[in-house]
Amino acid sequence: MIDFEEYRVLDGWSYNKKRGSHRHDRIPICLEAEYILNTPADYIKLIPDMLPEPFTGRELAKAVKLPASQSSEVMNILYHIGALLREGKKGNAYTYIRNRDALRGIVANLPEEEADVYRMLEGLHVSERELIHPDYHRSSQIKEKGAINEMKSSNKNQETVIERFLRYVKVDTQSSEKSDTSPSTMKQHDLAKILEKDLKEIGAADVFYDKEHCYLYATIPSNLDQKALKVPVIGFIAHMDTSDAVTGKNVNPRIIENYDGKDIVINEKEKIILSPKDFPELLSHKKESLIVTDGTTLLGADDKAGISEILTMAAYLIAHPEIKHGDLRICFTPDEEVGEGTRYFDLYRFGADFAYTVDGGKLGELEYENFNAAEAELIIHGRSVHPGDAKGKMRNATLIAYEFQSMLPVFDNPMYTQGREGFYHLTLMKGTCDMAVVYYIIRDHDLNKFSEKKNRFKEIVSYLNHKYGEGTVELTMEDSYYNMIEKIKPHMHLIENARKAMQEADVTPIENPIRGGTDGAALSFRGLPCPNLCTGGYNYHGKYEYASVQEMEKVVSILINLVQIYGKFELKETSAEKSDKKGISKNGTKTAKAKTSVVPKKTVKKKTVKK
Repeated sequence: MIDFEEYRVLDGWSYNKKRGSHRHDRIPICLEAEYILNTPADYIKLIPDMLPEPFTGRELAKAVKLPASQSSEVMNILYHIGALLREGKKGNAYTYIRNRDALRGIVANLPEEEADVYRMLEGLHVSERELIHPDYHRSSQIKEKGAINEMKSSNKNQETVIERFLRYVKVDTQSSEKSDTSPSTMKQHDLAKILEKDLKEIGAADVFYDKEHCYLYATIPSNLDQKALKVPVIGFIAHMDTSDAVTGKNVNPRIIENYDGKDIVINEKEKIILSPKDFPELLSHKKESLIVTDGTTLLGADDKAGISEILTMAAYLIAHPEIKHGDLRICFTPDEEVGEGTRYFDLYRFGADFAYTVDGGKLGELEYENFNAAEAELIIHGRSVHPGDAKGKMRNATLIAYEFQSMLPVFDNPMYTQGREGFYHLTLMKGTCDMAVVYYIIRDHDLNKFSEKKNRFKEIVSYLNHKYGEGTVELTMEDSYYNMIEKIKPHMHLIENARKAMQEADVTPIENPIRGGTDGAALSFRGLPCPNLCTGGYNYHGKYEYASVQEMEKVVSILINLVQIYGKFELKETSAEKSDKKGISKNGTKTAKAKTSVVPKKTVKKKTVKK
């Protein structure tokens, strides 16, 4: 299966010359997948699993997007090699079913994991594990070749969370703080295009790719009875970009199976070792399979693990309509790592009542508190005079910057704080005697303490200006984001249901405040309450980054449990929720016209039509 670019001569008959244009050239870009066709069972894998039996040649041709004129030829081939059996007729056309005997004949001679795949294809009963468990039956061949990324599946609905993850981390999507474009790097579009294709292939609806700003939206439609309870629309969000702290180009992931608790040599040549001595949490992963890098790049689990888990959940729900759920929305965003992930997020198009970002770390993390955050810039004006004649005349701007720092509490520093303790963090200081520039970030979970920290800055600036002369120190301070707990408290069902989903997956919830911010915090203050869920990734933003196979699988189970819970959940507003109602306009601003905090399905459709 080869991906290619097609070039056409625009000499057609339509207004834009596209219809009736002629193909000029096709240039191969990459090899997407390989299929070995030896037995009738191999050919059965080419038939879409979602195609109901019995089916006609035209129905198969439509499902695989072949011209109807080729349907009879295709069916004859599949019938004569034994992949299909004739079952009857529909009008003048023969109807066919898959040859179960061809599948069963090879299952007995296969390893258990591979046999499960064939049982799935023939519709035999399998547990949830088969759709989310990695396809280990090829692992020995892959390890020999050193190419984990070659793991492919014959159907996107059956692709495992690990297979997806290993594909996605190969795409370089680093964002850049130095850019003033949106997205900050055009290479983020590379992953967006792949995800758009994957969403369409699994059968997601309303797939929309914002090609200007690199946002990707999709819907998994409700399969509830129309007369059922009016359940809320739930959204899931993950970001496509990775940190620019370490390169994300040419990522070469590998799987360490059955980790024994000892040092992992990531790169022997560079002597890069992932050791429990430096990262004690590794010991909690004994007997698990860990995905690591080759020590030259980051891994990209932040947040391609979240993307993989959301997509695997969506594929599983589409393949299993017996699992009841309401409308689900999906959005993959750019530029989260540079604080611009929600800048062009279209709340109107997204259309969810509540959402979760899947962007945490350790299995069980459930985060709904984060810092209140501000940025501060100091410009200090000095006076440069020859040091031989400086007494009473010189005003050293750099020393004044040091004086400012010395007046801050010593232990209100990220080196000495944890949990809900806030801090002042000096991120940059540069200057000369004549002028200095200083940058700080200010953080605190408590809003009153946050205000006190900002007031302290103003008081110190006022003191220094009084001491050295008005205008010596200029302060510019701006709030970045706020603690989402304020917007989550009126909707604590988001936390209660997430806890329940984790417990049903035998996962213990870990509820710690985030010592940072998330896109969910920004979205919460735009009217979309949005806590954060775990992914199973660790040591983000560096070459020691890794992810746990078993934890990523568990996260998929948690997401599936969560949508089932909301499929039975009728929202009953509390007085706090009623007081917190907000409308969302097309551009995501608040309005006073909204009548409920949960948009009924009919209203969503009406808005879509208007748009």
